[in-house]
Amino acid sequence: MKQHECPPGPSGIRLVAFDLDGTLLRGDTVCEVLARRLGRLDRMRELEATATDLEAQLLARAEMVSWYEDHTPAELQDFAAQARLAPGAREGFALLVEAGIEIAILSVTWGFAVEWFAGQLGASAWIGTSLEPDGSIGHVWPEDKSRWLESRLGTAGLSRRQVAAVGDSRGDLPLLHAAGLPVFVGPELLAELPTTTRHLPAADVRDIARLILDCG
Repeated sequence: MKQHECPPGPSGIRLVAFDLDGTLLRGDTVCEVLARRLGRLDRMRELEATATDLEAQLLARAEMVSWYEDHTPAELQDFAAQARLAPGAREGFALLVEAGIEIAILSVTWGFAVEWFAGQLGASAWIGTSLEPDGSIGHVWPEDKSRWLESRLGTAGLSRRQVAAVGDSRGDLPLLHAAGLPVFVGPELLAELPTTTRHLPAADVRDIARLILDCG
């Protein structure tokens, strides 16, 4: 795959959108961390392995909600906080914030966890699947990440080449295709990735931040 240091054009990166699971978190996903704390890890891994279509994913999320119903959002955030951050996550975000670059965390996982990590790391925007007080679910899917990014470009008056996106899996493809500078931290490149993708497998977030700043 052809690699590019920076997207074409002189404008520089002004917005970075990060995925959460596998990108800013390493090891167990948010759902696995929660399931481990609740004694449901084996079942969670079974769901992750078998929920490959929309109907199965909807049923899986509904089942997870039943595990959480006896816990407050604050308690669930405390559980999610046990997830392992990627190396250099705090420092890398600090570099970007210091440079005046807006950061968003866009994830399909539970919004209460995404919100917590956004606050901890200094991201100014985030999206995630919401768990409403009445038990209903406000679903976020991979395509919603790219839709959020495209909407943000319009409201901020940014061009595509002023945006970087960082992901690790097939579910991040819509997001990566929406960005001028796509960065992939998964172990192996996917054929569907943009040709401009920079591949930094399991990267320290400080290295990702330096790449982005070099394009600023």
